[in-house]
Amino acid sequence: MLASPDWLSSLSRRIGALVIDAAVLVSVGFVLGLVFESYFVELSVWARAIGFVIALLHFGILNSELNNGQTIGKRLLAIRVVNLHNESVKLDVSLLRSLILITPFFVQGSGLPSALLPTLWIYPLSLILFGGLVSTAYLMLFNRRTRQGPHDWICRTFVVNLESDPNRPEPIWLGHSVVVGFILVLALSLPAAVLQSNIAQPQPDLDRSAELLMRLDTISRVQMTRVDAGRGDGDAENRFTSVQVMLTENRVNDEDLATAIAERLLQENDRVRTQGPLMINLTYGYDIGIFSRWDSRMHRFNVAED
Repeated sequence: MLASPDWLSSLSRRIGALVIDAAVLVSVGFVLGLVFESYFVELSVWARAIGFVIALLHFGILNSELNNGQTIGKRLLAIRVVNLHNESVKLDVSLLRSLILITPFFVQGSGLPSALLPTLWIYPLSLILFGGLVSTAYLMLFNRRTRQGPHDWICRTFVVNLESDPNRPEPIWLGHSVVVGFILVLALSLPAAVLQSNIAQPQPDLDRSAELLMRLDTISRVQMTRVDAGRGDGDAENRFTSVQVMLTENRVNDEDLATAIAERLLQENDRVRTQGPLMINLTYGYDIGIFSRWDSRMHRFNVAED
């Protein structure tokens, strides 16, 4: 017997509340970006930590007993977060619940350094990112008895309709536990495949070239990739070197800067000259997780092979 839908909130209402809360956070991020843009640009990938803290406090505080278990979105759609006794949860429980929910979303797209790939850090990252996102999606879609995601399941919380009588739901189906366990095991096994692929293979010459470019003014981060998508018969049509350059000033249209970068690479790295075109993407902007603004331009340099 399924739990009464009159107590447990529907998935559509939960998604609607999340969309409203996301719009609120985006608005906050937009205003912060207007004031602190240069500071966020300087922080580079670490700027996402600011949005993470804001989102954690937003959901953690408002979903707790301090605000009757309701964020702005939940208040507008008349739903709230409660425990099994239909009571608002303590602040520490709400913060843990929010931490479990939002962490995979902020890790995803965070631009984690490629240097982390060959290290043991890739295993917990895969567990958080792949395991967290997939298990959340699975439970929210298929756990019809309790309508709990991993964050609710672990913290023993429920999202319910505001004006409704509590109806103790049946325990979560054992099969869901098996599926989630399989997802987590798969998440832990994925790094082994990555470590054996070309993605994780070190390219010392590109690393040295990236370090060299970092000495130039206005450059905060460099990521270089060697791409060879030829047919293996000597065809170099799809062979090129890609250079992603993050700037501390908005000079994405500066041809002189792009040329200076290209000339330095060609002088210091012989392999770049035999790799086909040099694609330099100048990028300026920031991402604080709850809002981002980017400006970029690709500069192509045809390289004559020796």
